Amino acid sequence: MEKESYANYIKRNKKGKKPPIACAVCGEDDANIIEMHHVEGRNNSEWIKPLCKNCHAKITAEQNKLSPKVRYSKASLQNKRAFNIISIGALLRELGQQLINVGMGMTENV
Repeated sequence: MEKESYANYIKRNKKGKKPPIACAVCGEDDANIIEMHHVEGRNNSEWIKPLCKNCHAKITAEQNKLSPKVRYSKASLQNKRAFNIISIGALLRELGQQLINVGMGMTENV
């Protein structure tokens, strides 16, 4: 979810009009446990994705393995790129596992 669409989502929420939203990884759609994840870190990112608390915790834990110096908004370009790669990799790992689970569930005689 981009910053502009997130802002519109917040405005609609304040008006009591909640659009359907689900975790980008597992599809959980309970609005009470959906959080907005800043893909490139909270200091550096306008790239936002909705995640359930469980998926958000897994991905944020991977990001937090890096020192605060690497995650800092004024980090070097190389550190920012490394952080972005790790963040996207963590998202892809979770998505990949979901795809494997769906595929396994679809097969017959496994």
